[in-house]
Amino acid sequence: MDFFKFLISKTFLKNFLAAIILTVAIVFGLKLYLGVYTHHNEYHIVPDLQKKSYEEAQKILENRKMNLVVIDTVDYNPKYPKYSIVEQNPKKNDKVKVGRKIYVKINSDAYANVSLPNIFNKTERQAKTLLRASGLKVGKITTRPYFAEVVLHALHQKDTLKNGDKIPKTSSIDLIIGDGKRAINDGNNEEKEENVDEKIKNTLDNVIGN
Repeated sequence: MDFFKFLISKTFLKNFLAAIILTVAIVFGLKLYLGVYTHHNEYHIVPDLQKKSYEEAQKILENRKMNLVVIDTVDYNPKYPKYSIVEQNPKKNDKVKVGRKIYVKINSDAYANVSLPNIFNKTERQAKTLLRASGLKVGKITTRPYFAEVVLHALHQKDTLKNGDKIPKTSSIDLIIGDGKRAINDGNNEEKEENVDEKIKNTLDNVIGN
């Protein structure tokens, strides 16, 4: 009976009411603190950083309270300025919270080197396919006496190449190919054999000299 009277007493009711008010205040204060700490409902639009330099992008993001992070350098793309941004994550126009890190990839200043594929003793068609598959271009094609229509020599900027040589991607490769008109056993003497080989050498010298 005394306990029941205590529950309905003014003292208990005042303490109970004070406890409720304190609890509400703590919950509200905590929610307000977390909202400020995590920037609740405060978003920024991610700008377009493509083709901008690192310095330009960093300044833009600082003004929007974001952070720039470079994660990689990609092969040179001529559509973008050297050392400019080619990829970003999050993408432009995405909504992100304040302080978000924007990850980017930077364009290189030159093409990466690739290995010359094994095009020697291959037909012209095979050689072209191999070169293009490696990211290389087919340049000037010259034919010279040889019993088979295959690649005899490959040149880049007057340099004679061999299988596996490293050259910049998209480089133009000149080819010297046999014409297939020289008989394997033509019955002629060694002097004619030497003349044919000399013609091939002269052709190589002429191409290099151009």
